[in-house]
Amino acid sequence: MADIEFDEKSSGSVTVTFKARDGAAVPPTAITWTLTTSDGATVINSREQIAVPSPAASIEILLSGDDLALLSTEQGNRAVVRRLTIEAVYDSDLGTDIPLRDDKLFTVRNLKYISS
Repeated sequence: MADIEFDEKSSGSVTVTFKARDGAAVPPTAITWTLTTSDGATVINSREQIAVPSPAASIEILLSGDDLALLSTEQGNRAVVRRLTIEAVYDSDLGTDIPLRDDKLFTVRNLKYISS
């Protein structure tokens, strides 16, 4: 499973930081994100190519409600893994408009499996 864990239909955020080769913070000129199933085949809650209005070297992506819902085909699972794909463009001493693409995996726990 992934390091980040959320409860189904709850809310939480994923922190994304952008750094140069030397570890210095680098603010991208543009950032978008997409939320999918772990295999990338199904977009969750129409969250595809969502533009970040104020790109920065560190951003918080808030996920809540239907972003953290299980699909009808996943209801029998204790948890599912989701993929948050980040795409950005940045400038560095190597050039301008350099593309960057990465992803973060996280787990959504099915609340019907939480015992009292």
